[in-house]
Amino acid sequence: MKHQVSQKSPQALHEMVQRVLALAVEFTPRERGEAYIRKWIPRRDSEIQEMSEYRQLALMADAILLSQDVLLSAPSMTGVTAFDRLAKKVTMAPAGMMPALAALRQARFRLLRLDAEGKAGEGWTAHDVMGGETLKLADPVRAFPGAGCPVFARVAPLGDGWFSLAGAITPLNEPAFAVARGHAAAGAKNASGSARWAEAVYAHVVRHGTMDVPGLNRPRADFDPDETTEEDDELDALMMDWSELGGAAPPADLLARTRQMADLDTVLEVLNAVAEMREVGQDDEAQALERLLLVQFETLQLRERGGSSHVTLDQAARALQDAIAHDGLAAGAREVFEAVRARLPRVSAPENADLEKLMQRIQALRAKTVAQGCTEQEALAAAEKVAELLDRHGLSLNELEFKAQPCEGIGIQTSRKRAGPIDTCTTAISAFFDCRVWQETNASGQLRYVFFGLRGDVAASQYLYEMVERAFETETQIFRASEMYRDLEGERRTATHSFQTGMARGIRGKLRTIREARQEAMRGSTGRDLVPAKAAIVDGEMEKLGLQLTARASSGPRRFLTGAFEAGEAAGRRFEYMPAVTEAA
Repeated sequence: MKHQVSQKSPQALHEMVQRVLALAVEFTPRERGEAYIRKWIPRRDSEIQEMSEYRQLALMADAILLSQDVLLSAPSMTGVTAFDRLAKKVTMAPAGMMPALAALRQARFRLLRLDAEGKAGEGWTAHDVMGGETLKLADPVRAFPGAGCPVFARVAPLGDGWFSLAGAITPLNEPAFAVARGHAAAGAKNASGSARWAEAVYAHVVRHGTMDVPGLNRPRADFDPDETTEEDDELDALMMDWSELGGAAPPADLLARTRQMADLDTVLEVLNAVAEMREVGQDDEAQALERLLLVQFETLQLRERGGSSHVTLDQAARALQDAIAHDGLAAGAREVFEAVRARLPRVSAPENADLEKLMQRIQALRAKTVAQGCTEQEALAAAEKVAELLDRHGLSLNELEFKAQPCEGIGIQTSRKRAGPIDTCTTAISAFFDCRVWQETNASGQLRYVFFGLRGDVAASQYLYEMVERAFETETQIFRASEMYRDLEGERRTATHSFQTGMARGIRGKLRTIREARQEAMRGSTGRDLVPAKAAIVDGEMEKLGLQLTARASSGPRRFLTGAFEAGEAAGRRFEYMPAVTEAA
């Protein structure tokens, strides 16, 4: 029994046809495609060498694309096509895919003359040269070769007089049009005859060329060769994997991929897809993709709580409204957004009186030291005192209480667009308090650092970063007032950078030394090591953020003044307890 093609929203069904078409490629026999290419391209190298470079590139591009297009419809010896193989594979998939598959299984190649360019969202109309029909094409308006231009394409019926051009759309010059119209299988309605017709037309196009229409069968004038459809393919695969789950729980790798792709473009695309599926009655598939959206919404919510400057749900809502108003996104996407957002669990940190007292002490210490400026000795002394308070708090918790601690993030915005010596301290600062740190840039290109970890550790990292920042300012002012700096006229900028680089190295080394001594003392006195326990909690929460972090590349060598560098390193290594700082805690 044939599946009835939905007659609602032909444009939405056309989009689904394009998605299913991409999936069917996986069910084509690749060796037959290579055979087509070998048969179509000239066999003598001299023929190819006589062609211009552009013609050689066009020949190979056509050969690859058009051989794949034939393979999709060419039946095997038993009469089975790639669309039939895909249909068998997804028999148990949600019914939402089936109308598109039904349309593709009924698709045949046609020789058309385009009658008129449609308005945005309305598509084209075309005249079937062999059959005399007038077709309404649901394809959105793209590059238009001109009224009356002949094109050769696979045409899939969508119902109610609407059709979709599914696959390659090949505009034909006069010789190619003559080949298409005069072939013995022209206009064939069976799969075998239709595929033989396409093979003959495509063989001529590859060997002799045809009309070039940028944006249709050739790259647009603004085409960027570095731009690929890999992201689109990845999103299609993601949506299909969720559709095939049914009611089963998603595996860990699917959750990880879903979180990593939680960006604004993906969210808007999926919202639009769900809205269109709802419109054409594909409720099962729409429900599967709403589960995908729920995971991505949770990820965005966690990132916002984690201090990341990635898109928030409020920003997504504003972008969605704008896309509906100006970019033709389905109006129903707004309702989908609100429905999924309403399903998000409410996130609230558990109350912990001791932790609140600790946070208050850190904030009090911060108010008494950071605002007043400090040297590197004061910064390091304060850091050691705060670390002692955090360790004491961690050791006071039993195992269940310790594992129940929530993770948070704090974003620290700089006013710089380029990294400087102080930025090399961020990793040491985060490690000192068992956190993770990553760098982002805001809309203006300014650097931003996000510290992520247990709540107290994150607050301490922010505090220490600000202390180190003030120490850089204080020590740099002292260095610029020194005799060494006065004697370096003409090289003072290099001298300042050398001093700060040395200071950063000294601070990093001192933080590592203090951290190692602290951990050793803790293990010796209590037998507990909080570091791996904290790491397990933070790593688990980092996975939920779906962020793909990469190591920052070095900016390369730069000339240093040895004396200034050594002065800075010595400043960074100096350390003495300052009573005014430690007593404040």
